[in-house]
Amino acid sequence: MIKESEKIIIIKTAITLRKMLSNNKSSSAKSDGSVDIVNSYDKIAANSNSELTKATVNGAFSGKKRSTMATIVLIVESMGYTMIDFGEQYCKITDEHILDFKKNILYKGS
Repeated sequence: MIKESEKIIIIKTAITLRKMLSNNKSSSAKSDGSVDIVNSYDKIAANSNSELTKATVNGAFSGKKRSTMATIVLIVESMGYTMIDFGEQYCKITDEHILDFKKNILYKGS
C-alpha cells in the first residue's frame, strides 16, 4: 500500500510533467513547424531513445502510479528539459495544486 506522503510525491510529479508538456504544447502552437516540439505522449515515448512505451508515459502523467526515477528522467529529457527545469517546477507545486489535481483529475477518473 502506498503511504500518503508517497501519493503526494506521485501527484506532484504528475502535475510537474503536465505543466512541462503544456508549455511544449504552447510553444508548438506558436512554432512555425521548423522544429519538432515534443508535445504528446506518443512523441515523448518515441523521442526517449529507450523502450519507453506510451502506457508508461501515461502512467507517469496520471498521478495514480509510481514511476521510477529513470522513467521520469527519460520523460523530462525527451521533452527537451533538464532535471533542473523539472525541480524548479516541482518546487512550485502547492497544496492547492495537489487538491485541485485530486478533485479534477484523480476523482473524475474514478
